[in-house]
Amino acid sequence: MDMKTAINKIPVGEVFGKQLFREVVRQLNPDYTECSINWLLGKLKNENKIMTVGKGKYIRIEEGKRKIHYTYQHSREYYEIERHIEENYPLVVFQMWELIQLNEFVNHQIAKNIIFVDVENMLEESVFDLLHMRYPYTLFMPTEEQFYRHRGAEDTVVVQRLVSEAPRPEEAHSSPLEKLLVDLFTSKLTGNLIERYEYKAICEDMFEKYVIDETKLFRYARRRHVEDDIRNYIKENTGIRLSV
Repeated sequence: MDMKTAINKIPVGEVFGKQLFREVVRQLNPDYTECSINWLLGKLKNENKIMTVGKGKYIRIEEGKRKIHYTYQHSREYYEIERHIEENYPLVVFQMWELIQLNEFVNHQIAKNIIFVDVENMLEESVFDLLHMRYPYTLFMPTEEQFYRHRGAEDTVVVQRLVSEAPRPEEAHSSPLEKLLVDLFTSKLTGNLIERYEYKAICEDMFEKYVIDETKLFRYARRRHVEDDIRNYIKENTGIRLSV
């Protein structure tokens, strides 16, 4: 199978499903099995020739505009906290991210870091108690006023409840971009830590550089009741072309 011939039959920038891809492949080689078609889809994704934009939905990426999967080398303190939770609560479901991650996307650089730890329901207080003993500047689900009154002189740790249906990490416990983006539009605390005028650059840079699963993004946005807010903001303030 000439993979280049197969992908060239898919229009650039248009969402397609597995059925269309199956038809294209079998037009070129009728003997291709379902297993081989799945392998070819995976190979095209790994080579950044197509990317997933939702369950069973893909988009062909134009040559020279291919995106990568987001990864981030976190701070030493982040990894210390992650290990401390894993050692004491090996079965707990949690995600983490830190404010300085957004320095890649914002114009005005963030100096004081905040490490967010989102923990599954019913265990967030236990994780808070664990962290607070070692890190006195840990806060539990603070309001904006409580945060500014009690934050640490340098770094601060914020423990929150992990919302159900949050996009799952692809690497350890590091929150994916889809979650970070939605949380900017939902969290009163997070939303006020980043100036609103920075949102345009954040959205455009995330979508331009990295693979964003729009189905995961908007499923979580619906769960947080901000799907329309995010869609309208992207449509009215950015040059992003949504696929779903």
